[in-house]
Amino acid sequence: MAAANAPISMKEVLTLPSIGISPQFITFTNVTMESGKYICVRETAPQNSVVIIDMSMPMQPLRRPITADSALMNPKSRILALKAQLPGTTQDHLQIFNIEMKTKMKSHQMPEQVVFWKWIIPKMLGLVTQTSVYHWSIEGDSEPVKIFERTANLVNNQIINYKCDPSEKWLVLIGIAPGAPERPQLVKGNMQLFSVDQQRSQALEAHAASFAKFNVPGNENPSILISFATKSFNSGQVTSKLHVIELGAQPGKPSFSKKKAYLFFPPDFQDDFLVAMPISHKYSLIYVITKLGLLFVYDLETATAVYRNRISPDPIFLTSEASAVGGFYAINRQGQVLLATVNEATIIPFVSGQLNNLELAVNLAKRGNLPGAENLVVQRFQELFAQTKYKEAAELAAESPQGILRTPDTVAKFQTVDNDLALKIYIKARATPKVVAAFAERREFDKILIYSKQRNLIREATAFLLDVLKPNLPEHAFLQTKVLEINLVTFPNVADAILANGMFSHYDRPRIAQLCEKAGLYVRALQHYTELPDIKRVIVNTHAIEPQSLVEFFGTLSREWALECMKDLLMVNLRGNLQIIVQVAKEYSEQLGVDACIKIFEQFKSYEGLYFFLGSYLSSSEDPDIHFKYIEAAAKTGQIKEVERVTRESNFYDAEKTKNFLMDAKLPDARPLINVCDRFGFVPDLTHYLYTNNMLRYIEGYVQKVNPGNAPLVVGQLLDDECPEDFIKGLILSVRSLLPVEPLVEECEKRNRLRLLTQFLEHLVSEGSQDVHVHNALGKIIIDSNNNPEHFLTTNPYYDSRVVGKYCEKRDPTLAVVAYQRGQCDDELINVTNKNSLFKLQARYVVKRMDGDLWEKVLNPENEYRRQLIDQVVSTALSESESPEQVSAAVKAFMTADLPHELIELLEKIVLQNSAFSGNFNLQNLLILTAIKADPSRVMDYINRLSMYYWIILEALIGLWNLHSEFEEDAVWSQVAKAQLREGLVSDAIESFIRADDATQFLDVIRASEDADIYDDLVRYILMVRQKVKEPKVDSELIYAYAKIDRLGEIEEFILMPNVANLQNVGDRAQANSAKTWKEVCFACVDAEEFRLGQICGLNIIVQVDDLEEVSEYYQNRGCFTELMSLMESGLGLERAHMGIFTELGVLYARYRPEKLMEHIKLFSTRLNIPKLIRACDEQQHWKELTYLYIQYDEFDNAATTVMNHSPEAWDHMQIKDIIVKVASVELYYKAVHFYLQEHPNLINDMLNVLALRVDHTRVVDIMRKAGHLRLVKPYMIAVQSNNVSAVNEALNEIYVEEEDYDRLRESIDLHDNFDQIGLAQKIEKHELHEMRRVAAYIYKKMGRLKQSIALSKKDNHYRDAMETASQSGDRELAEELLVYFIEQGKKECFASCLFVCYDLIRVDVVLELAWIHNMIDFAFPYLLQFIRKYTSKVDELIKDKIEAQKEVKAKEQEEKEVIVQQNMYAQLLPLALPAPPMPGIGGGFVPPLPTSSMGGMGMPPMPPYGMPPMGY
Repeated sequence: MAAANAPISMKEVLTLPSIGISPQFITFTNVTMESGKYICVRETAPQNSVVIIDMSMPMQPLRRPITADSALMNPKSRILALKAQLPGTTQDHLQIFNIEMKTKMKSHQMPEQVVFWKWIIPKMLGLVTQTSVYHWSIEGDSEPVKIFERTANLVNNQIINYKCDPSEKWLVLIGIAPGAPERPQLVKGNMQLFSVDQQRSQALEAHAASFAKFNVPGNENPSILISFATKSFNSGQVTSKLHVIELGAQPGKPSFSKKKAYLFFPPDFQDDFLVAMPISHKYSLIYVITKLGLLFVYDLETATAVYRNRISPDPIFLTSEASAVGGFYAINRQGQVLLATVNEATIIPFVSGQLNNLELAVNLAKRGNLPGAENLVVQRFQELFAQTKYKEAAELAAESPQGILRTPDTVAKFQTVDNDLALKIYIKARATPKVVAAFAERREFDKILIYSKQRNLIREATAFLLDVLKPNLPEHAFLQTKVLEINLVTFPNVADAILANGMFSHYDRPRIAQLCEKAGLYVRALQHYTELPDIKRVIVNTHAIEPQSLVEFFGTLSREWALECMKDLLMVNLRGNLQIIVQVAKEYSEQLGVDACIKIFEQFKSYEGLYFFLGSYLSSSEDPDIHFKYIEAAAKTGQIKEVERVTRESNFYDAEKTKNFLMDAKLPDARPLINVCDRFGFVPDLTHYLYTNNMLRYIEGYVQKVNPGNAPLVVGQLLDDECPEDFIKGLILSVRSLLPVEPLVEECEKRNRLRLLTQFLEHLVSEGSQDVHVHNALGKIIIDSNNNPEHFLTTNPYYDSRVVGKYCEKRDPTLAVVAYQRGQCDDELINVTNKNSLFKLQARYVVKRMDGDLWEKVLNPENEYRRQLIDQVVSTALSESESPEQVSAAVKAFMTADLPHELIELLEKIVLQNSAFSGNFNLQNLLILTAIKADPSRVMDYINRLSMYYWIILEALIGLWNLHSEFEEDAVWSQVAKAQLREGLVSDAIESFIRADDATQFLDVIRASEDADIYDDLVRYILMVRQKVKEPKVDSELIYAYAKIDRLGEIEEFILMPNVANLQNVGDRAQANSAKTWKEVCFACVDAEEFRLGQICGLNIIVQVDDLEEVSEYYQNRGCFTELMSLMESGLGLERAHMGIFTELGVLYARYRPEKLMEHIKLFSTRLNIPKLIRACDEQQHWKELTYLYIQYDEFDNAATTVMNHSPEAWDHMQIKDIIVKVASVELYYKAVHFYLQEHPNLINDMLNVLALRVDHTRVVDIMRKAGHLRLVKPYMIAVQSNNVSAVNEALNEIYVEEEDYDRLRESIDLHDNFDQIGLAQKIEKHELHEMRRVAAYIYKKMGRLKQSIALSKKDNHYRDAMETASQSGDRELAEELLVYFIEQGKKECFASCLFVCYDLIRVDVVLELAWIHNMIDFAFPYLLQFIRKYTSKVDELIKDKIEAQKEVKAKEQEEKEVIVQQNMYAQLLPLALPAPPMPGIGGGFVPPLPTSSMGGMGMPPMPPYGMPPMGY
């Protein structure tokens, strides 16, 4: 708000939230205020309503449930206008209600949407649509009247205001639009000024405008003025101007001269723009209000700036004039309703004192009858009186504010005008005392000075006049000027003393200023000059001006002038005047603007000045730019300590910008940069900078002293910069326990440099560290180095099992199992063993855990690995277990999971075979009971086998086998083999299983062979098993057995054959426990050209997505393209084959074997990374394949473009037809037309038929016409002619004319009428082919040009066509003219034919007359017979109708008679009574019939029977 002594007072009248208005509805579209009487708010939640606020009682709002898009209260009365859009249309429904009467006054449905509306006068609404402006009066029943159309400059503008002048002769419409591309944030304003009398518009640039009346002196009629303001961006400069011009100047009368002024926006408001311009008609002031709350006040008459201030911290979106008080209302986004009024007590002193504009102060006081200008008016009166301008003095006295000159003294002063005769006598008599006394009496002290100068009495006159002029009255202005002028020329010191005492204030200041400059009194000259060039000329004399006086003088200048003077001082003597400028900037930074001062120093590259200036301002500023510029200036002036201090203490500079500057500056001291980077998280950038600039000691100092916690980031960046490991290790050890281990490990692990931390971690462990992160990191290092990791994982109690286990999963899943087992990480262990088929380890873990929930999870039917787990539990885990608790838990889990068959398997294993629980009777009973329930057929066998004689039978069976080896029964050998296996006779058992051809116990045999290290026999057994069982376990164990007995050749052959081995698992067991090992072996094989072995290794690598690209590049860099493709092809069949393999093989085909590319794409299109393969095909220019890929990827636009751009390879007619209908770009349709026209014209119709529903047929025809191949697409045009497109019709008709195909032409004309019919008819009416001319006549007939048609038919002797045309015309005159033509031409037969063709048109008398005259009665006789027959038939019909009508009349009469008879019969049955009066026709008498000649009595002749006239001849 403005200060108490400001000329404009601001007061908060109301806050909308305080009366229940939600902030979401305080917007331009929801709030309206048409005057100072009412505010209207439209709410949409919680329900639709309109709130009306009467400003005379604002705390009692009226809320009504109304649904509308906009609501306006009348500026004078309680009338509400509502606007709402009709659903599903762009039309608006307008209504006007009288709230007091509770009635609807008017309503209207606008045919187009109203984008803005406003009460322009109390009885008129202005309606603005997208194209026009309407006025709608509330009086009568009138509808909105269109006033004018919007000009082009308002297209796509948001309309924000619409006004009319008091005479309603001028209208102005204002809109805003986005700014220029160079500065879009500066909103552009546009204005349309319309003259009602002239009906003309003028388009201008303006953001706000308003009308006013003004009385120009000498013109009794007031002038209409328009003031408008604009802010525009031109040539990189923002210009803001205010214009005041007269509209409709009155001829022969004094007019208002155009005024213009500039609006100054502070630096922070450069993108602010004007939103309103209310005018105070009471004080003739213009208020200019901006969106961000700036207020500019200008005088209407002179366009002089009066005041500027920010009146609201929040954006202002609505204003309204407050006419009663000469101010305005404004509403901001916070809902404040502000009232601005003129402070009558301070505005005149403000204008006369601070602005030093006496004339404006007097005029304002006169116009508004304001106090504060009494001295000014009196002074002006004295000046006019002294200059003998008595008329002007009298007018001023009459108009003086508050009547200060309308006094008896003023009247007496005018009476003493002629009393100067005595003075003239004294002067001639040289009576000096009398002359001085007379001048003094007349108060003409200026003449005393002149007289004294002539007599060389300057000092004496000065002393006398100083005493006389002591009251310092305005009327002594001239005399004051003379006193100072004479003394400045003769005695400058005296003049300086007079000016210093401030005795005079009414002298001619510009004149005195010039004399002060000449006298060397530069400070006095500056104080008196009012023009900038004069001040700039004087101010550079700093050698003769006291600095403090100069600084104080700057405080009296306006902002713009002060800045200009500062620039001049620096330009003249930068070094000498720098301290003065710095002092000025410090002293008046608030008035001048900090940014402006900074720009001056930067303009002269004075970083020293910038440093001193900003140093005083820094502590009170939070502007990031200020802090940065201070850091920059301090750095460039060598103030390193200050840079270090600010970067350490300040919280407001832009860290990124400051960091970049300090790095570019390359200061010898890195501490400022360290401060910035440490505080704002730029440690990697800091480390890189220090390392690359060889500032290692600062790195050490930062890590050791400043922030050891950021050491991991430092280490990470040093590793990226390839810093020597010794330095990094030393750096880490120098900090030791202060280092945060987890982030350090993370940084090193990301870069695969964990081993770097070995010494550091071992040191921490030796010191007794139990930090989990330390032990995690150490465990990862041990795992990577394969330094007995099992020992660490099983014995170290401190590491995090989940973290280390996760780390092991991709390196060695068995180690992950160890880690997870140690931490009982059930879910993680189950997942890793499932993923890597480690079911034996999983089974052992589950059995040992004895956890019911875990058993339930792994035995869940939804577990796809349940079968494998059960097999291992039965065959391995429980067989190894000697714990009854474990067995009990397993049996219970199987029973709970309802797995009886699996339970039988388990019990057979532990009961029937040699185990620690073979003699457990409970388990034996459970086995038998389970078998009874699940498989009764096995019960007897179990009972027999569980007898005490089991071992005796077994021994006898073994002996029998030794004596009778020829006994080959399979079942016996199987039993023998199982017994041998239980006894540990592995080789014998294998031999027995082979002889028995029994593969059922392969898991037990494999485990026993591994335990006994018997692999040769195992190979033979597995080969037999593979013939019966296809299990990954079997194939994997075969490869492993080959590897154990060093039979690598067989491994190679086996891998190349179809197999289901888990090579990764086999490789892991063979100690190739990471992808790194596989890669090293693979790359070594490639280098040695052992490609078959390299392929074996490569298959284990390429299943890892991360390593696939490295393998591919290694092969390609060595030119092994064929071998690489072979490797990839083999990888396609892998169980773990992923998208990367299929994609990489496609890329390789694209590069080295393109003939296989298309087949590969078609086979594996769903498993390809199509975007990557698209890039490869594009690079290798495989256009056909690229097209196919685009189609698969649904990029039909690219597919079509590729086909057309590379047609020799990519074009396929059927394919592009399928593609083109799916493209998104319409232009591709027409590109396809051009393409087919150029390359495949024979197929263009086929293509166009596909596009028929999508293309613009007119454009296609135009393309073909320009190419000169219109006939080429004739089939297409015939196919689409049913759409009745003008271009198609005309093109086909043109072709038919050229081909002389009149039948098709006539058919086209009949079916499709959308073409230039006149043009076609004129074109072919002179055609050499008479049938074409006949078509022309037919066209004329269709168009109604019947005479032309008949004339053309007669010319070509097409008489039948002429007759039909005349008949269809319905024109009797035309038909009879044709008869005459036939008679004239002697065409008697045509005459007869025409009579029948035009039968309904030709009059019979005309026919008889023509036939009789031209002796053609014979030819007319058939017509006459027909005519007579027709009319006799008509007469017969009439007679028949007449007879029937008469019969109906007689029947009706007979019916009436019968009714009367019935009535009489009823009367006879009544009791005796007086006879009734006689009734006509009812037994009372005879009624004679009506005379038949009654019509004749009416003057009509008697009608004969049937109403026919008498016939006679």
